[in-house]
Amino acid sequence: MNEEKILAIEGIKKKLLGKTLNYPEAHAIMSEFVSRELGDIFVAYFTAASFREGFTDDELFYLVKAMVETGEKFSFKGVVADKHSIGGIPGTRTTLIVVPIIAAAGFLIPKTSSRAITTPAGTADCMELLAPVDLSKKKIIQAVEKTGGCIVWGGHLGVAPADDIIIRVEEPLSFESYDKIMISVLAKKVAMGSKLLILDVPVGPTMKIKYVKDAIMFADKFKQLAARFGIKVKTDINHQWQPAGGGVGALLEVKEVLRVLEQRPDRAMALEAKSLKLASRLLDMCLEKSGKPGDGLVMADEILRSGRALNKFREIIKVQGGDPDVGVETLKEAPYKKEIRSDVSGRVTLVNNYNLSSIAKVLGAPASKKAGVMLHKRFDEKVAKNDILMELFAERRTELDEAAATLKNLPVYEFKK
Repeated sequence: MNEEKILAIEGIKKKLLGKTLNYPEAHAIMSEFVSRELGDIFVAYFTAASFREGFTDDELFYLVKAMVETGEKFSFKGVVADKHSIGGIPGTRTTLIVVPIIAAAGFLIPKTSSRAITTPAGTADCMELLAPVDLSKKKIIQAVEKTGGCIVWGGHLGVAPADDIIIRVEEPLSFESYDKIMISVLAKKVAMGSKLLILDVPVGPTMKIKYVKDAIMFADKFKQLAARFGIKVKTDINHQWQPAGGGVGALLEVKEVLRVLEQRPDRAMALEAKSLKLASRLLDMCLEKSGKPGDGLVMADEILRSGRALNKFREIIKVQGGDPDVGVETLKEAPYKKEIRSDVSGRVTLVNNYNLSSIAKVLGAPASKKAGVMLHKRFDEKVAKNDILMELFAERRTELDEAAATLKNLPVYEFKK
């Protein structure tokens, strides 16, 4: 057994005993995970130990640094920006709107994204419906130099690869600790050379973070950690009661994005508003960094409404190898569909995001990109008996029937008469 493997095992033992890691141990653990010298059982031990005990500020720094050093690294010339949401809420695909807005404004935004962890679709799952996301390092550099942005899967690329190995072990349990989220997010940003970041932190009863006080603590800790890597962060702590868009599941979420970019009358206005808010705050940082005058919100709004964001998104799709002429109408939905109607009258008092994600997974998501749920009613909206609450989509009738039956035990909506 080599020395680094021994050091990694000893480090994992230390975490199991509640002790702190030093940098050589953190590096050894990440390196051995990447080289596959330590299998999933060791990854699981490490993940469980860190979930229970958490990490000190120095341990967080060591683990981010180790993740970056054991993977691919990028360096771009110019103002390099990024956007990230800590997730936990389905149907809120703002990244596919924010990236083209920032790129259209003339700034660089090389976005690496993950596949689904706790929700029915990840940003990479959604983008993959439009273009390949497993680009090589050379092609990513070319894409960013040509269009200003990209939306790719970091797992294939080898950016902070230890993180993707840990995520794969975490996925069946559908949990991530706050510390693990920080490490995961920041390692990818450091590796991609990002210097400015807008971090979306949704808060709500069925979110990853349920209370504002916890969100503030998370945001402050994240900013301090990012500063040690030279990254300026703005956080947007926001109450989130339901998905910003109506669609949940990769294809349905992409269609919601395209409706916003195409400025269709039936677009999800909450998704548009959230995307503009994040894009404008990131643009304010970009303008300040570059020394250019301007108002981020005015700029973001003009880029979206003029069609420049849509054109830029099509450019990014094309350079990544997809069809730039894709639109809402060209994306074909799953063959099996079922309307779910209300058997009561009242007002919506809760949209249960946990149950919503579970129903989408019963329908086949994220493995099936066409599977999912389209919500027709929103929080605090009045509902009459027999109104359509949602539509279920699946590629197999058995999954459709199972999801409809599961709704009886895992209701998405709660009502007040």
